[in-house]
Amino acid sequence: MSNVTLIMNPDCDTPMSLRNSWLRVDWYNADEGWNGDYDPEDPDDVNLLRFDVYVMREPEPWDDSDDGWRAVDDASYCTQMPANTKPEILERALRRLFAEYEDALESDHDCSVKKLGESLSWISPDDFR
Repeated sequence: MSNVTLIMNPDCDTPMSLRNSWLRVDWYNADEGWNGDYDPEDPDDVNLLRFDVYVMREPEPWDDSDDGWRAVDDASYCTQMPANTKPEILERALRRLFAEYEDALESDHDCSVKKLGESLSWISPDDFR
């Protein structure tokens, strides 16, 4: 993982991103819980984070707002990582996600990563203590 930048955005829906020149992995708070949408009224529910994976493509010349990042198909999954997890644990988990996707996508940015994403969706804070 050379030349990787960590971006912290604690006050938005994407609290943390890790990126290099061609790959980006974000934590994203989509207000998901154990059984679908997060229910703050349910004491047993937890606001869980999702990860999203992007690769850099050539920006569309006609679109000034196009930054070139494109979502990787089947690479966005809700995890067992609560939104209030300590930042150092979120960073360790994000680095693991990044390394896994970097290995999988390095030679072919369009390869299927569905099975990888499914297996990584089970990560939780206990995996990174």
